[in-house]
Amino acid sequence: QQQQQQQQFQPQQLPPNEYDDSLVEWGGEHDQDAPFEPAQNIANMPPPNNDPIVSQQSPQSSTFESASSSNTGFKPMANDAMSGSAFMANSLQAQSAQEIKDVYKNSFYRWNHSFRQNADEGDGRDVPVFWRIPRSASSTVEDVMSNCYHLAVASALGTRQGHDQDQTLTVVTFGNSRFVNVDMSNPTGIARAKAMNLGASDMADAISTPFLYETASIFDDVPDSGKCFTMLRHPVDRAVSLYFRYQSDDSNPNTAQYKGLSIDEYAEKSTESNWMVRFLTNKRAGALSWHDLESAKEVFGRKCLVGLVEKAEESIRRYERFFGWGDNGEYNECVGERMVNSDKRNQHDSFEGTNAWEALRKKNEYDVLLYEYAKNLYTQQSTMYENFN
Repeated sequence: QQQQQQQQFQPQQLPPNEYDDSLVEWGGEHDQDAPFEPAQNIANMPPPNNDPIVSQQSPQSSTFESASSSNTGFKPMANDAMSGSAFMANSLQAQSAQEIKDVYKNSFYRWNHSFRQNADEGDGRDVPVFWRIPRSASSTVEDVMSNCYHLAVASALGTRQGHDQDQTLTVVTFGNSRFVNVDMSNPTGIARAKAMNLGASDMADAISTPFLYETASIFDDVPDSGKCFTMLRHPVDRAVSLYFRYQSDDSNPNTAQYKGLSIDEYAEKSTESNWMVRFLTNKRAGALSWHDLESAKEVFGRKCLVGLVEKAEESIRRYERFFGWGDNGEYNECVGERMVNSDKRNQHDSFEGTNAWEALRKKNEYDVLLYEYAKNLYTQQSTMYENFN
């Protein structure tokens, strides 16, 4: 069997593995995104089920500026490995929309194709791949996968207790949770997982990673494919959540500069911008253009099942039905309990309507447009779930 055909791999030194929803910022304060024309709004975008091609409209700016070097030398921890200067070097060169689309084309099955749970006569299966967006109920989704549906998850948690030194793939157990012994929270860990043949191992019931672009590589030249699903939160709400996270986080030297700032000071000094578009297009530094948004929209509209934080339990039920994860009262009680205990959105001010909120919106304008597009996609996808019993 494939599980017995495990490849030997010389382990690399990987970062620690305490993993939550924080992140290291990237980019520099001088990175500027191309401005919008007033007519460029979500209402003018073609609906996702029309399978749109990338717009031929020229970007407003083709300028690319180098990232700030202020974080150079910082050794990223796994819980902060979703961005940072360590991962900018390979992201500064622009890729065409077609090049970006080609990365995802054969590695991820379209969202409107039936889920292939088991390999059949040489055809591969679909592996659910959760695109983990920080401060967007990602930890809750992972908790539900591990502790409600009892899935073996390939995330950041499988290399604890020395398992980053393992030379073959295996499933390790911590408490009642099972994890594949890889770290999908950073590109180094993903490269190790690829070398250990995770994509063809049949060991992972699901994968969780912020690096969807890099994770596509583990399905190169193997019969299995990824099936993307994600949980989205309004980008400004996510930025505000990060602000409050930074006020209580003493573990991250790259974000210590934000501790003690007012929300207005944070909105002015924060260098984060357009996390979703940057990570989908592998352009984590430099200026973005309208073409980058179109590329991200193209990938998202074809490949990802959408969930929304504002409809978190309904979204998880959708995943459950699509992937066939659970269908009885035990699962319902477990999921419901996690939803009640994990929702902390009302514990701090949203700052909506303030100057700070507007400043953060402008810094994340491409992500806001992608989010609005995804909300429309969420509504479209609801018709698909109606066909499930």
